[in-house]
Amino acid sequence: ILPFWRQPIEIESKIEHDRPIAESPVTIADRQAEETMRSLIESRYPSHGIYGEEYGQIRTDATYVWVLDPIDGTKSFITGKPLFGTLIACLKDGVPIIGVIDQCVLYERWVGVVGEGT
Repeated sequence: ILPFWRQPIEIESKIEHDRPIAESPVTIADRQAEETMRSLIESRYPSHGIYGEEYGQIRTDATYVWVLDPIDGTKSFITGKPLFGTLIACLKDGVPIIGVIDQCVLYERWVGVVGEGT
């Protein structure tokens, strides 16, 4: 994500199933970040499922499912405002057990783990 921060970047509008028009921006930064996260999860946890913002879902009936939003706040990202973050969660049997909010440009990260707090 950082190599694309405040750089000229191509923006596409994606169609979402619950909206009649394409109004949700997506960039190469969104796509590459999710590809990287998926690759890391797949290589370490091949039986886990993944539900991603950009590339959809795979094995969502698995015991463990990762939920990925590579850039939550893409509109802020593309306008150069540091009001965006990467959201990652892991669910076990449909119940969240780990959640991460990472704001890479602010060097801030919050991690919540069931039974451990944040």
